[in-house]
Amino acid sequence: MAAVLLTILKILGITLLVLFGIILTVVLLLLFVPIRYKIRAHRKTEDERPVAADIKVTYLAHIVNAAFFYPEAAYLRVRVFCFTIYRSDTKKVSKDSSDEEKMSTHSGKEADDNKENAEKDRQEKKGDRAESSIKEVNSELVQDQTEVKQTGPDKESAEAEDYSQEDGNFLNKIIGFFRKIWSVLKNIRYTISRICDKIKDIVNNIRYYVEILKSDRFDRGWKVCKSQLGLLFKMLRPRKFTGELLVGTGDPASTGQVMAAYGILYPLLGNHIEVTPDFERQIVEGSLFMKGRITIFGLIKCAWIIYFNKDIRELIKLFKREAV
Repeated sequence: MAAVLLTILKILGITLLVLFGIILTVVLLLLFVPIRYKIRAHRKTEDERPVAADIKVTYLAHIVNAAFFYPEAAYLRVRVFCFTIYRSDTKKVSKDSSDEEKMSTHSGKEADDNKENAEKDRQEKKGDRAESSIKEVNSELVQDQTEVKQTGPDKESAEAEDYSQEDGNFLNKIIGFFRKIWSVLKNIRYTISRICDKIKDIVNNIRYYVEILKSDRFDRGWKVCKSQLGLLFKMLRPRKFTGELLVGTGDPASTGQVMAAYGILYPLLGNHIEVTPDFERQIVEGSLFMKGRITIFGLIKCAWIIYFNKDIRELIKLFKREAV
């Protein structure tokens, strides 16, 4: 019995070690196998489509690959093994025909219902019009009776009341006018005080952030960020790039200025890009090829160092005005 248990435990241990080894191998492959990219581009004015580009990105020995072509195909394609998981030029699938039939039947029923409702609405409108005409006649009769009543001796008293009301309305208008002027003056005072408060807040914010930028903590955090960004740029820059360029502006003087700028950059570009001037034509033609690689481990390392740096985390809190 004990021997059986030992053999079972032995088998379980071996399987766990194998699984752990497989997982560790996959993780190491994902972290340290580089992502490779290649870029080819050229421009020729004689072609129908003068600009052409070909970009390819591969990962894990071409298991995962992405490609972009322009202008022959002009689409982005992503594949895993031999299966295309994304393609930018694929059209969206249209709705099923059954849904269209359902919509047509519903529209027919709705049309019949609309006809019945329209007839009912017409009959109701006729009744409403008759009632409204009767109400108008009654209102006119009432107005005539009131006018007849007012033609008597009470007409003079009504006119006097009207004059007194007009005088009161004139005074109220004058008072309301001066109140509006006073409210405008008050609003001007409040707006000026608000503008002054905002200016004070802006000045205080500027002083706060300037003090942060002058602090030793910012200097230490900036040094860490600068070093890691420099390493990231070194990892991202192409390992190989070559190019040929034919440049002409149509003016010998401006073409000479372009070549002067190229001369300044020659220590950086001279071994990789060759520029040929054309002092007679206005033309820009050439070709470019570059390739490089980057590992996920390098990206994670840079992000880890920047994110978990104590000074940088405290600076982020200070910029957000949180308690450190």
